[in-house]
Amino acid sequence: MTAVRGLRIWCEMVAHADIAAPSVLAALAERRIGLVVAALPGPRADLVRLARSAKDRGLSFAVWPMLADTAGRWASVDNAERFSAYVRALVDELDREGALPEEIAIDLEPPINRLRGMLALDRSAPRAPHPADGGASLRALVRDLRSRVPTPIRVSAAVIPLVLFDDEAAGFERWLGTPVGSIGWDHASVMVYTSLIEGYSRGLLRRDDVRPLLASSCLFTAARFGARAGVSLGAVGKGALGDEATYRSPRELADDVAIARAAGVEALTLFDLGGVLGRPPMEAWLDAFAFTAPAPCLPEATWRSRATKNLVRGAARLLGAAGSLRRERG
Repeated sequence: MTAVRGLRIWCEMVAHADIAAPSVLAALAERRIGLVVAALPGPRADLVRLARSAKDRGLSFAVWPMLADTAGRWASVDNAERFSAYVRALVDELDREGALPEEIAIDLEPPINRLRGMLALDRSAPRAPHPADGGASLRALVRDLRSRVPTPIRVSAAVIPLVLFDDEAAGFERWLGTPVGSIGWDHASVMVYTSLIEGYSRGLLRRDDVRPLLASSCLFTAARFGARAGVSLGAVGKGALGDEATYRSPRELADDVAIARAAGVEALTLFDLGGVLGRPPMEAWLDAFAFTAPAPCLPEATWRSRATKNLVRGAARLLGAAGSLRRERG
């Protein structure tokens, strides 16, 4: 068997030392699955060792910077200045240690407490206006990393799938505070986690409904980002929110891989290695991810999947119109 090119795995809910275990790195290297490793504030020794071990194994190695939850965790216009300062310091430190990554992956999501409120449909969740200069701070960070001397660093984005439904008004991007279209990312991986879509729908969508939504999202992603397009699949294990629904078995992961590849997306990233290691055997998950062929055809839309797409499109237009009205009044 030959593994698909462009496969990577998110490593968030797993310690750096556990990722560096020889059996884990060997299994990833055998399947040519690269690493995208979370880096929160704290000691760096294990991350540095992991970077060197990955290089020795011939694995691609990207660093996924994160702040503490109290600072929002992921990148958005709300914490852009603080996030950018952290990334610059992190890159300089890794460079001094001889562990400079080939890529920085920036996860574009609202601050974690706000996202929890959104997913819980909590209308009372506090919502401050987005800072006006947050997008400029992130653009400057990406520009500086890509033009870094003497070693440029690629910069990728993890993207919430709602932004695929934006038109030129960028309604969801503004509402979420996650600038996608205004930044020249080297790669964009849209997080189409079918288990989460099904789980957070609270019974409104079933597996048969989210399969065509995955197919549509992959087609939209390929059309929007072209050669830079990628899709993140999952979830095998729970993430930082703690209430994420997960795949029932490796068969669902294989099904998602088959759909994504049939839709023309080969650059795939799996969430997450912690789930893979926590639901043994890890080889079953990694094989499903690495060795699944494209589906012979894409799944047909269901009435629920059509209704969901229409609802999201309508919301994008409303948010875009509201943003345009605010700018005119301002």
